[in-house]
Amino acid sequence: MTKEEFILSTIQPMAEYTFPFLTSVVGVKDATQGEHVGSGLRAIVNSRRAVITARHVVERAAAYPRQFALSAGYGRAPYIVSGKIELDPIGDLAVYYLPDDFPADVPEVSFWPEDRIQRSLERLATDFLFTHGFPASRGRFLRLVNGIASRSLPYGAMQRLDPQVSDLQTYQFAIEFDPAGMCAPDRSRSDSFVDPGGLSGSPVWRIGISGRSRGEWSPALSLVVGFLTQWRPDEKVLVATSAGRLTEILARG
Repeated sequence: MTKEEFILSTIQPMAEYTFPFLTSVVGVKDATQGEHVGSGLRAIVNSRRAVITARHVVERAAAYPRQFALSAGYGRAPYIVSGKIELDPIGDLAVYYLPDDFPADVPEVSFWPEDRIQRSLERLATDFLFTHGFPASRGRFLRLVNGIASRSLPYGAMQRLDPQVSDLQTYQFAIEFDPAGMCAPDRSRSDSFVDPGGLSGSPVWRIGISGRSRGEWSPALSLVVGFLTQWRPDEKVLVATSAGRLTEILARG
């Protein structure tokens, strides 16, 4: 198996492994209608259940008439958000600690462990990066009582180092994102443009192959390293904020 074949072979296992930790952020129009505006990660932080997403996703969702909700499992009505949300205006991140009444009996809903959130940029350049979220073009709102139907986009690529991305901050990193060159795990090329709108807030993992042999790898070695906050189509990259920016937010909790 070539290096490219191995990398492609990790996409499906990573997609299946990470999907239970994903959430859709929904702007609620009225009692029965809403729209997908971003993605997020369900995680345990400060020993509490929480959702981590992008600050601008929260602000956009909160501008809807009935504010916003979070997906709470297949076939379940979205959970209406209430209470304080911790924001990082510099790094464009947000943390919402889930109240006790958030559903806890949903088999397909999981929370990413805090000890598998990497706060540094170590090994990003030598590992394969993977992100998973819900593009707006692949989601549609049914009814609040019936939930959201969304098809996720699992995507893997290397960190962009050359050519350099303009105006990156020390807490940011860029991921290659060129829809024209995308291919599926079966190596087939995509003929349709994938609009990443709605992926903001999606977690980014390094899959954990760096420093290990292919035979040692499994999705259980992956670490969350950041969250998508920007799409720069002219430079053909997605920009993520490092999970290191969570330190200040979580200190408040």
